[in-house]
Amino acid sequence: GDPGPYKVLRLYYGSGNDKQRREFRDSVTYKTKPVDVSPYAQIQPEQAADRKDFWGFDLKQAPLNARVWYPDGAGPFPLVLVVHGNHTPEDYSDPGYDYLGELLASRGFILASLDENWINGALRGENDGRAWVMLKHLENWKRWNDSTGGPFSHKVDMQRIALMGHSRGGEAAAVAAAFNTLPYYPDDAKQKFNFRFAIKGVVAIAPVDGQYKPAAKFTPLENVNYLLLHGSHDGDVSTSVGLRQYERLKFTNGEPLFKAVLFMYRANHGQWNTEWGNKDNGPRSGRSLDLRGLPPTPNEVEAFANDTSADAWPRLVD
Repeated sequence: GDPGPYKVLRLYYGSGNDKQRREFRDSVTYKTKPVDVSPYAQIQPEQAADRKDFWGFDLKQAPLNARVWYPDGAGPFPLVLVVHGNHTPEDYSDPGYDYLGELLASRGFILASLDENWINGALRGENDGRAWVMLKHLENWKRWNDSTGGPFSHKVDMQRIALMGHSRGGEAAAVAAAFNTLPYYPDDAKQKFNFRFAIKGVVAIAPVDGQYKPAAKFTPLENVNYLLLHGSHDGDVSTSVGLRQYERLKFTNGEPLFKAVLFMYRANHGQWNTEWGNKDNGPRSGRSLDLRGLPPTPNEVEAFANDTSADAWPRLVD
């Protein structure tokens, strides 16, 4: 967790006209075009009007917004995209991986935390949409890297890309890696794919599995490095279903690839994202959790490190 040698720079990219998100309206360095995610995500008609009134767009005009942390240097630097999971749409999730952005950028990576809050809430069976949007972001990154101007001109190593996701986003990252290899959308061959990015790794943080099944099958995955992280005190994804994706992953090309699992004692579901809190109960759940077994927050650890009193450790445990 120690920071690396690079100074960390930050910027936003997005629609430039976002109704709810000021940073993606007033502070964008790159302006992106909307995409039509409606073939990959559906919403009930009675809810569509209310959502369009709130967001200012529908699924046919979905924005490509993200906040970016990147190293101050010549590069080229590997690229990491991270996407959040399902949460209250108005309680924005994309700022919750700032600690990853700061750390990875200081160590020579570009990290973009994607805004897919607009896909949360009333939508169901939408993880293929989350995945497809990740790949549409990569199309923009290729264009910025190939350009002759801008902060990312020839500074992105497009041969070293990782996709990272948390909760539903953890499954979406694996689905995106699978979609990346296909010529068509598995559920509708009229939707053509032409991605073929150099995705070298997938990091799945407390992921779901099977929320989307391509052609009614669990997502197959081949020839990509895979890291699964799950907490023993996860009160939402209460069993490590990501192990199913771990087992399905196959290595067939002879390259020196790996897959690994980190099972973190006392970690819960929400605290991987600093915006989610520690209760794992979401907006509609009535579950009650005993929070005393969870690990301390970073602020609590820092306070403990600076506390020389004899009872500091018992108070931290309590």
